[in-house]
This record gives sequence, C-alpha cells and structure tokens, in this order.
Amino acid sequence: MPPLWVLIGLFMAVYASLSVGLTALLGLPWRVPMPFPVALGVGGPLLALGTGLLVWAFRSLGLGRALGKELFLPRSESHLVTDGIYAYTRNPLYLSVTILFLGWFFILRLTPLALLTVLFFVHFLLVAKWEEKELRVRFGQEYDEYRKRVPLFIPCRRRAKRDIPSS
Repeated sequence: MPPLWVLIGLFMAVYASLSVGLTALLGLPWRVPMPFPVALGVGGPLLALGTGLLVWAFRSLGLGRALGKELFLPRSESHLVTDGIYAYTRNPLYLSVTILFLGWFFILRLTPLALLTVLFFVHFLLVAKWEEKELRVRFGQEYDEYRKRVPLFIPCRRRAKRDIPSS
C-alpha cells in the first residue's frame, strides 16, 4: 500500500479536478459574489478554528500516528486515544480539515472550493464509518463505550449515561 500522503495527494487531485469540472458542467459562476469584508469576517475565524483544532488533534494523537504510522497495527501495539480533543469528537482531523476548507472557501469565494469541501466531507464521512469497523475489531468493547459517549464529528458537551451519577 502506498504511503498515506500519496493517497491524500491523489484524492486531492481527483476531487479538485471533479470540482472544477462540475463547476463548468453545471454552468456555475467561478466566484461566489460576496463582499470581501463578509468573506473575511466568516473565513478568518473558520481558518483560525480549523488550524487550532488541527494542531490540538496532532498533539493529542501524535504526528506520526495522525499521518497513518499506526494503521492496521494489532491492539497489542496500539492504544485507543480518548483524551485531548478526542474526548469531544472521534474525528477531529476530518472536522478540522473540513473547517479549513470552509474557511478558504469564504476567503477565496471560489465555487470549485465549495464543491471540493462537500466532496471531502462526504469522503471523510465514508472513511470514518469504515475506520469505525476496523477500530471495533481492534479495540472491541473499549471502542464501543468510547463511541457511545463521543460524537462522530460535531463536538458536544453531553456525557455518556455512565458518567452521570445515579441517585
């Protein structure tokens, strides 16, 4: 299997080409008409949020692991990360990249970038669902309990029922 960064580059090239092609095929405007102050006011905070989440995810997971170093390792050689940002969302890397794409869309106001954001989000959703199957095999009950208390993408403040003291 090729290194993860090669696959990421390949998907990026394919989805970018598809986004440009769809924009042309559907006759969509190349740029979204939006005043720059509005674009900057929305896009700037999104870029800051996405960058912050990405850095937090890398720090929580470790750069090597985030870049695929531990893919498909047996449980004895790996551990489930459930702290840091992973205590709030099971897929902070995918979430942060999606937010970064949205931020760049607002800053640049390019229609193909909006389509690229949607394509990558769908890709991330499908990959996350596939990864869940692998994680359930590798970590079993530990992953099932983590999955019950932490949302797939959008962080929330609720706690799992087992964390709430019973009366």
